[in-house]
Amino acid sequence: MQLKKYQGMRAGACATAMAAAVLLAACGGGGGSGGGSTTQPTQPTQPTQPTQPTQPTQPTNLVCSAGTPSAQVLIEGPLVGKQAAAAIAGCSGPISNLQWTQTSGPAVSLLSAQTQVIHFEPTTAGSYGFRVSYTDVAGAAQTRDVTLDITAPATPAKAIVRNHQAVRMGGKASIRAWSTTGETVQSVSWTQLDGPTVSLESVDSSARQFVAPTVSQDTLLRFRATVQTASGSDSQDVIVLVEKYDQAPAANNNYVWSDRHVSRVHAYRSTSAYAPVLADCVYNAAIRTYELCSVSRLPLLGQETNGNLPSIEQVMNRVLVSHDWQGKNFEKFLQVHDARGDFRRMLMSTTAVVIGSHVRPSFYNPYTGAIYLDADNIWIEAGERDTIDEAPDYREAYSQGLAFQDLWRYVKSNQYFMTNYSATRRATRSMDDLLGDMGWLLYHELSHAGDFLPVETFELLNQQPGQTIGAYAVGYRYANRRLVSDLMDGAYPLKNRDLDALADVKFGGTAASAAQKAVTAGQVGDWFAADLATDIYAYYTLREDMAMTVEESLMSLRLGVYRDVAFVPRDASGNLVLGDVRWGQRGRIGESSLRPRLKLVAAKVVPWMTAGDFDTLPAPKPMRVGASWTDNLVINGPVPSGSVVLIKPQEADYRAEYEAAGRLAQWARRAKDREEGHRQVERWLGKR
Repeated sequence: MQLKKYQGMRAGACATAMAAAVLLAACGGGGGSGGGSTTQPTQPTQPTQPTQPTQPTQPTNLVCSAGTPSAQVLIEGPLVGKQAAAAIAGCSGPISNLQWTQTSGPAVSLLSAQTQVIHFEPTTAGSYGFRVSYTDVAGAAQTRDVTLDITAPATPAKAIVRNHQAVRMGGKASIRAWSTTGETVQSVSWTQLDGPTVSLESVDSSARQFVAPTVSQDTLLRFRATVQTASGSDSQDVIVLVEKYDQAPAANNNYVWSDRHVSRVHAYRSTSAYAPVLADCVYNAAIRTYELCSVSRLPLLGQETNGNLPSIEQVMNRVLVSHDWQGKNFEKFLQVHDARGDFRRMLMSTTAVVIGSHVRPSFYNPYTGAIYLDADNIWIEAGERDTIDEAPDYREAYSQGLAFQDLWRYVKSNQYFMTNYSATRRATRSMDDLLGDMGWLLYHELSHAGDFLPVETFELLNQQPGQTIGAYAVGYRYANRRLVSDLMDGAYPLKNRDLDALADVKFGGTAASAAQKAVTAGQVGDWFAADLATDIYAYYTLREDMAMTVEESLMSLRLGVYRDVAFVPRDASGNLVLGDVRWGQRGRIGESSLRPRLKLVAAKVVPWMTAGDFDTLPAPKPMRVGASWTDNLVINGPVPSGSVVLIKPQEADYRAEYEAAGRLAQWARRAKDREEGHRQVERWLGKR
């Protein structure tokens, strides 16, 4: 969350089918599909014949019988060892309240049971039956049954494609091909078989991403991946159902979600008293700034508990998810990692928690009072990760003209606190891994919530039941510079205007001047060391300055984790010189000059902690100038000998042979996620 500094201030039914999938169409008439990009799909580069041919392809256009409920189920050869799917599409209007259950056959796990597309990976041949219940466009409850007959292939599958899915139009979707056990992917080629043409963009050699086109009704897209392995080739089709859902008009100040994609979510606890209103109040494209929910309809969590520590159940009653596994993991996270209650207390300043596979990046929205979390931070099993849209390819275009780069990471006991899991590896994470991904994120985003709506505001809102979060947090507190971050800036402002201007270049896209391009990493480090920020990003926004100050202090005090920040040069070609740290510190938040401003904001945002708690923060430790970023992981170790490591930014995500590069890519993506999400919120606030 950020705001620019010094400006005063995220029916019937019918069906058809496709390879390894069944499509059920819940419709009362109509047909056809909408338009899309005219860019041609990527064509196969190797026209090799799959060793296991697919079954004859059935047409995938929706065929709906007008007025009369009807059903056609056409199945195309689902095979053991390949991901199978079933989908339901609304032809005459949107469908809601989806729930798939298995009715027969060998038991399978349905991770997407409340979406319009389910998928599973059968290990046994047989007949698999499913029932889907839903509410049609007329508000009537409906059910449909479908059977998938899974057969054993003549030869074992060499390749599998994940993930069959549904996405609302305008949303990003990613698809990835894998080799099966014992096989290694040598190459993958993709082609689009059905639906409005989309532009397939490369995520990496095995995955593609695209933007779902605008459609006139729920519309099927189908793609085929041909995978070459050392022992031959294989192919599989994957389906993506594009849901007809009208997003908010672009650049329209009357809509909360203008210029932002709203994906499908549902209440994790359907029996919660707030379940009927959660999505309508915090994640609906139709929400207007002058029609926000009142606090009598959806109060802050802290209003419900009268400022007392919420129970985990009270938190979970306010959680919206795209897939139930997200709620399950979040609940377990709180049970394991919130013994002190910090996260739940900080959640008191929110109305809801939204976790979604298409929520990217994470952010806080002061109009709705909710936080929105990228599901990539909460997955445990590989199958859960499959359901998440993969990250866009963030570049460092704004920084390319500069002669330095800032780096950061969290460290515990001289080791990385976050574990980097390659998207090409099917891994299982532990609950401890989740603390690395979720701890700093929650401290950060919830600091934004506490900035706008600290504990002291709960009773005031209780006295104004007709008040809305947006009107109070934005229209009153933000507009009148009454936020906690405004208070911090008034008492302990950042002073270095050169860093302020450089932040406009790095994070705002302002063209760098010749003088700025000449600033060295050592010079930036000297400026930074003499001021009060914990990260250079703080110079772009008061809100980030405050949130990152709280985040780093809690990571240190509560988790024993320290934040490293450093500046390294770029060479003449723009490569990062990771082997030559020009300035760096571990645990900068322990700097005595930062303590007064930290205590000021902590008294508002985390008032259950005492001023004495922050006096226990250890003094920062300097990094060894001239040593590498990697070697400075062991902060007091000997100065190493060896070559300087160069890493080109555009290759950072793919240079797995350099551990430092892989780590850096993860930190860079997290930072870019944070920055872009908060920049979007600033645009919302700045234009109103």
